[in-house]
Amino acid sequence: MKYFVFLFAVATIAFASGDGCNDTGIGFASPGSDAVSLTLVNDWTQTHQVLGLDAVGDYILASYNNDGKLQFYSRTTGAPATTMPLSSSNTGCFGVAWNNNLTTPVYHTSDWFSANMFRTEDSGTTWTTLTPPNGSNARGMDFDGTDYWCTNGDGGGLWKFQPGGAQVNLATPEIPSQSSGLAVFPYAGDLGVVVTAYSSYNFYFYRWDGTNMVYLGSEPCPVSGIVGSYGLAYSDINQHLYWSYKDNAGAYHLTEISFAVTSLARSSWGAIKTSF
Repeated sequence: MKYFVFLFAVATIAFASGDGCNDTGIGFASPGSDAVSLTLVNDWTQTHQVLGLDAVGDYILASYNNDGKLQFYSRTTGAPATTMPLSSSNTGCFGVAWNNNLTTPVYHTSDWFSANMFRTEDSGTTWTTLTPPNGSNARGMDFDGTDYWCTNGDGGGLWKFQPGGAQVNLATPEIPSQSSGLAVFPYAGDLGVVVTAYSSYNFYFYRWDGTNMVYLGSEPCPVSGIVGSYGLAYSDINQHLYWSYKDNAGAYHLTEISFAVTSLARSSWGAIKTSF
């Protein structure tokens, strides 16, 4: 069992206008679990905002909400590449989820001001709106090959849903503050789900077997000096997580992290998709 704890006397309410955080507490990390380990591989300091993430082939896609766009970064170097414009109505974009199809890509984004979800099938030229499962509370998002997932910014667990359609709310009582990022990954023939929280500086791991959400354990974020924990993405290319955060000097970071969970089986996305 690991017992190191990071404590920072930084009130997170100050972030509410810039990153969708409504927490009013102090940032902290709780003890980790022997079931989970995280190893920092790369930490790339960025010159602008990096919020919710998704892995798109050889790129990591992030919300740069302050400039009204989505930013692609190189998966291997962390360098900014191309951008995609957000809808002019998507003024509080945190999460982004891609449909895992490079030939006919579809992107969805969340919004912490609007009770809408936004969708584009032409790389941001036109956007349509859909009703999300939790109004303006959606933050981090991901797609498992069949269903979309998002965190619930009011502390109400996670949502598994079809955009504008069926939805299921799943409790995550182990997360003590407002959740932010989310990523899904293959786990022992089922689906793994990992979640971050704005001001609880841990990664929280779950297993979804198609019926039940089982808590697997948590581990503190693998850096110090955090004042905001943001997006998460999983790359099927290298089986690494990508995580974004803001440091106590005000700089945003995109990181690459290797991870292990007890009994983790790196099955293919094809195997996962056929099981749901």
